[in-house]
Amino acid sequence: MIALCSATKRALIGMEINGKRATRELDEKIKHSENILPEIDKLLCDMECTLKDNDSYSVVIGPGSFTGIRVGAALIKGFAAGEERDVTVLSTLEFMAYSYIKTNAPNCHFCTIINALSGFFFYAEFDQHGKKIGEEKLITKDELEKIGLIKVSLAEENLSEDEVSLTAQNLLDFSLLKRKEGANVKANKVSPVYLRKSQAEANLEDKKS
Repeated sequence: MIALCSATKRALIGMEINGKRATRELDEKIKHSENILPEIDKLLCDMECTLKDNDSYSVVIGPGSFTGIRVGAALIKGFAAGEERDVTVLSTLEFMAYSYIKTNAPNCHFCTIINALSGFFFYAEFDQHGKKIGEEKLITKDELEKIGLIKVSLAEENLSEDEVSLTAQNLLDFSLLKRKEGANVKANKVSPVYLRKSQAEANLEDKKS
């Protein structure tokens, strides 16, 4: 398994190949598009493995950074297609819920949120066991303030009292779990989940209108 998350400020890479494990977390100041591939090469070299030794891939397809999601999805899609492997697709909001439960013991429903900018937030609700309730959606600040659930945000965004730090180790564990649950698709079916239009697209539509 090679797992990748580039939907947030820090890119996360996790690998489990031939019984060996390795992880890498890239500094948020480093461009994902320029550094993820070299870091994957370094990890494979350190593990004395090649892509052909790997049997599966996983990637976080959003929501989150538009550029980061595209970079990660395209890279893993290319790897998987070349090796004829399937891909385990992951949600950022579900990954946050998984990470939160690993370090907490919630006894009630909670939600995970990500800043979508311009007064909007990516949102999903979960039960105390981490099972998602309903669909992921985009909500306004006013809608968010009316929600009475525990709100879990990314530590890097500082949006709520309850925060979670995503790690490469948790990414790998979550990827393996979701693979067992069957969250797998063919490489050509891997597609980013945005939930909203990019700021550039929104600005263009405003100009046209």
